[in-house]
Amino acid sequence: MPKASARIPLLHQLNTMKNILVMESNIDSDMEEDVSLLQHLSTQSYIRPHKTNPLAYIHTSRDLVQLSSHKFKQLCRTTHEFFQQISTLIQDDPIFQNPSIFKQRDPAIQLALALELLGFNGNGASFGKLGMLFEVSHGAIVLYTQRIIKALIKYEKEYIMWPNSQKQLETSEVMKAKQFPGCVVSIDGSLIPLSQRPPRNGEAYFDFKKRYLCHSYYIEPFLS
Repeated sequence: MPKASARIPLLHQLNTMKNILVMESNIDSDMEEDVSLLQHLSTQSYIRPHKTNPLAYIHTSRDLVQLSSHKFKQLCRTTHEFFQQISTLIQDDPIFQNPSIFKQRDPAIQLALALELLGFNGNGASFGKLGMLFEVSHGAIVLYTQRIIKALIKYEKEYIMWPNSQKQLETSEVMKAKQFPGCVVSIDGSLIPLSQRPPRNGEAYFDFKKRYLCHSYYIEPFLS
């Protein structure tokens, strides 16, 4: 939906005041000054300071912080706050320490790059575009992503776990209220589209809508 221009109401007001000046002769000086001001504003392309958006590159974590919430979500697929939590969690991992005089890029930058890469889909998955944004080579893109995945997998059992007895009991009560007493497990399936045909048994991933995809299941156990 197009945004309403702030100049249009001013131009309408200018025309109205001009018509009043033409029709009436006893107009005070204040109104004449207002008309002069409106005439000046009508010659300006912008009535508010206009900021351009220069091509930005991501060099440091400060560049990430300065991104607006909307642009940050576009890049990292998450909020500033949650990104900071993940970055703090993995930043001291030994995988980000080089046994040489050459230091790695900030782990936060590597995380942002990996999240952007993992969020790519189809013809948007361009290493060239990502390399220009972060000013890194194609090899560095792969290396950064591998480091982030290895660092995150170490916390798999801490954050992804089978519900304990108390959690199972709570969920079972919820299902009982929904007319599923004694429910043992709930399965929710989702289709995840793939950007290209898998190299092995690719035909098995092809659906009736002529897409390559895989089926994921979310399984939640309940106390019988």
